Amino acid sequence: LQRHRRGPRSACSVSFTAAAMALEAQTPKIEEGDITESEDCEEGSSEEDVVPHEYEPVEESVYGWAVSMIIRDFVWLRVGTSVPGQRAARVFDAILLVVGLLGLQIFLLLAVSRLLSGPAVYAIRETYSAYEELMYPNHTQLTVNGFKRGIPGHLVEERFLLMSNSTAHEVCEIPLSHPWYLMAVIFIWTLTCQVELRNIFETSVRLLWKTPTVPSEVDVLGRMDEEQGARVEGLTLAMKLVVGPLLQLPRALMLVTLLYLGCRWLTATLGLGDVLLNGLALEFLVVLKDMLYSVCSSHRARVDTQRLYIKPFRDVSVPGVATFFGGKIWGILAALWAFTYVFYLQSVLPDYRWDLREPCTKNIPMGPLF
Repeated sequence: LQRHRRGPRSACSVSFTAAAMALEAQTPKIEEGDITESEDCEEGSSEEDVVPHEYEPVEESVYGWAVSMIIRDFVWLRVGTSVPGQRAARVFDAILLVVGLLGLQIFLLLAVSRLLSGPAVYAIRETYSAYEELMYPNHTQLTVNGFKRGIPGHLVEERFLLMSNSTAHEVCEIPLSHPWYLMAVIFIWTLTCQVELRNIFETSVRLLWKTPTVPSEVDVLGRMDEEQGARVEGLTLAMKLVVGPLLQLPRALMLVTLLYLGCRWLTATLGLGDVLLNGLALEFLVVLKDMLYSVCSSHRARVDTQRLYIKPFRDVSVPGVATFFGGKIWGILAALWAFTYVFYLQSVLPDYRWDLREPCTKNIPMGPLF
């Protein structure tokens, strides 16, 4: 009986021993210097949430199309193509459209300046000059433009009632009589321009700084695939000269001019409702590049543009203040520009006395809030 009791126990022991040996064989041995899973987690915490950035496509606009055609077709013309004439014509077509876009924007800028902004500035100066002459009897001086300004300390608020109702309403519709409202509209207009300005800045850094200069067009594209597209691994000096001084620089100068002219026109607009409407109307000058791209580019050109990838603005994003909150700097700059322009830089009403808000608030009834 005792033998029978020992028999199963020894068999059980053998089976457990075999299982333990099999488990030990399957378990990887940890050598000295190896990193365990817990140690790996502790090390990973020091590089928390590091995000690598892949190559990104160029922007889908007239400028992105021109960049794509210049890079792709220059490479094909260098390495050999069965349609050299068509590819050279495509490069010329893209550059011609960019020149046409810049010419159209220059024409519209001049038209806005002469036909809209100029008359508006003159009208608002006359209106405010008449107000100053009325409110500062026998105590006015002339600005550099020949319009009257009151001498501080001689404002007679009671004379506001001498104006007709329509004239009083017109005077109180001067945007600078509501500086914070004007600043909000200019802030939105600045953000509209900054979308384009940020795109110009980041694209220029990616193409001119992050992308290395290579000696030949053969080294420009690292991978060419119909489905996955082509990666730009480098640019020749000639390509960078075309992309930088001939494409991006005129584009940036045009945008800065448009920003200033738009701020001037908004400040000179008589009518608070018209200020907001004019701000919306100015946007089409910024998005003109997108409309021309959608209308004037062929389907093949759009596909080639979508499938051309350039180096990212950042190779990796490490957790930190710059990567988490770096984009806020554009909003801060827009707010600073709007504040500085309204209170210090505007030249629509030079030597503005800031003497409209209080009389208008006292004498012009405000409508209900809701």
